[in-house]
Amino acid sequence: MIKEIGHGYKIIDNKFILFYDSEVFKKLYKTIDFETFQITATNAKSEDDFASTIYFSDKNHIYLQSAFCSFCILEDAFPKDFKVIDISKWYTFSNGNYYRHSDKMPFDYSKAKYLNDYYAVADDKLYFGDTVLVENVDLASFTIPYTELIGNLGKDKNHVFFKGKIIPDANPQTFKILETCLDGIYYLECDNAFYAKDDKQAYFVRTISDEVKIIKTKSLNDFHFKVIDERGYAFDKEYSYYMGKRTKL
Repeated sequence: MIKEIGHGYKIIDNKFILFYDSEVFKKLYKTIDFETFQITATNAKSEDDFASTIYFSDKNHIYLQSAFCSFCILEDAFPKDFKVIDISKWYTFSNGNYYRHSDKMPFDYSKAKYLNDYYAVADDKLYFGDTVLVENVDLASFTIPYTELIGNLGKDKNHVFFKGKIIPDANPQTFKILETCLDGIYYLECDNAFYAKDDKQAYFVRTISDEVKIIKTKSLNDFHFKVIDERGYAFDKEYSYYMGKRTKL
């Protein structure tokens, strides 16, 4: 017996699941109720479109298959009250919990104030990426100085934050992205790779990395940025820096 459930998925004899010709979801076969397993929601606009995010359900669980995580169960989510809030941003709700993708959110999404796509305030606390509590932050002075290009970088009166974590020893009073990184001149990775400095040290900021790289230059006053042959380089008196890696001049 073959049961087509859509978007290339089919159930064979209530024993295994195929995605086109490949068997999938084997690790959860002991949990899945094959008779009630179905597609509940997808971000595809039609059956013929590729679905990068699909929510499945059976009589007991909600499952997520996505290009951004492996097939999994949404913890404590129930089929009877599962709702998709915004599938383009992976927000869902069930059993009193809000979810971002496969993660249970630690606050009430409906009452949160979003400062941008990365930072949100809820219950007088700051969160990054909907799941990470930002610690040691002064909410009253917290700002996101480069909201367009570097939305995951913020600062308050005491610290500079990258992806919700404090950049060690960075001075929020003097920390700035080099203006020549932001003046509109094209260079490779100009949408995610930047250089910055404060009164103590320099930095390589790549928005898709996990942390900011600290550059301990001996000639901070001379640290500057230049585009050469569509590549972005930083310089001090001794070195050139490309993608944060230094080369002796």
